[in-house]
Amino acid sequence: MRIENLIKQFNEFDLERLSQYGDLLSSKLEDEIFPPYIPHVGEKYSRYRLMLYGTAQSMVKPWPELTHMTRKLKIRQLFDAADFHDIAIAPYKVMLAISGIYLFAQHQCRLENFADIHNQIAASNYYKFSFNRKKRDVNPNTALEKYIDPIEYWALNDQLSTMELGTLNPATVISFNGRPIRAMRKAGYKVLQINDPAWVLRGGSGVLQATGSWYREINDPKVNSLVDSYLEQIDDKYSGKKEALKIYMLKYYNDWKKG
Repeated sequence: MRIENLIKQFNEFDLERLSQYGDLLSSKLEDEIFPPYIPHVGEKYSRYRLMLYGTAQSMVKPWPELTHMTRKLKIRQLFDAADFHDIAIAPYKVMLAISGIYLFAQHQCRLENFADIHNQIAASNYYKFSFNRKKRDVNPNTALEKYIDPIEYWALNDQLSTMELGTLNPATVISFNGRPIRAMRKAGYKVLQINDPAWVLRGGSGVLQATGSWYREINDPKVNSLVDSYLEQIDDKYSGKKEALKIYMLKYYNDWKKG
């Protein structure tokens, strides 16, 4: 893969195109706009070429480290992350679990540990520059029209994602529902749409319970033990939603399993 070329392209990206967004832009330090960042790419990514896209970076977790990084290190922040705990994509652990479900359902590749899944996939956020308003993140898919005409902002992020997709050439992309899926499918990529796990935190519209429409009875002990192993490793704010997460994961396993 041409990672160094991708770094060069991202380094040359004209950040002046973002100056019009002013105080809405959170991915900056005083007058320094942070550059776009390349994806995490696992050492074994080339085996299945599975890529995950979150939406946009929350600046809370990586902020202290980012402010001391050089421009090149900011570009490489995901690529250079020591392990999956250092990937500032929310909610990365649930995304790793979903990746494991996909790999088992489609390729019979059974990986129990998040570290092993992390090593098999590529991951990034579709939108490389984060916005906030009154210290609250602004969703770039649905909330920008309250503040700006989003067309140009969407286009510049599409341009960056086109560069990284061209470099990584994923066989499959898993992403949250929203406009990036339409852009990637239009470009010819196979994209699997999943509900943003934040939806699980909000109650999952009432479908993530034993009587709900997403419930699937899976009698395969290998699948159930795999899901249980993922739930044991989710120790963040999603840990209080394990029953709902199990239904969420098994629903996607049922959607994706072969035959």
